[in-house]
Amino acid sequence: MGIETPNDIDRAAIEEHAQRTVEQTALRKVRRTLDEIEKAEAAGRRTLRYVLIACAILAVIGAWFFWGLIFSGRDLPKAPPMKVPSAVPQKGDERAQPAASMAR
Repeated sequence: MGIETPNDIDRAAIEEHAQRTVEQTALRKVRRTLDEIEKAEAAGRRTLRYVLIACAILAVIGAWFFWGLIFSGRDLPKAPPMKVPSAVPQKGDERAQPAASMAR
């Protein structure tokens, strides 16, 4: 029991090598999976960034459009100037009386 035979030493080395190979393979699989997850997250962040930029551009264009629509005045028909009479007719009096001045 004290001395190991060369067959036992070879078997231990082979088992150790097999264990190391299995661990390395498992680590490679885990690393590959993590790399795929990181790529998917990076693609998601990139897509979100592009969507936010597109929304911001559309918001600015929409605000510019509505600003021009509201404050341009081209769409609204202009009313003819209002005629103000120089005299205000009184009730019961068919003649027009001159308008009284408001300033005293």
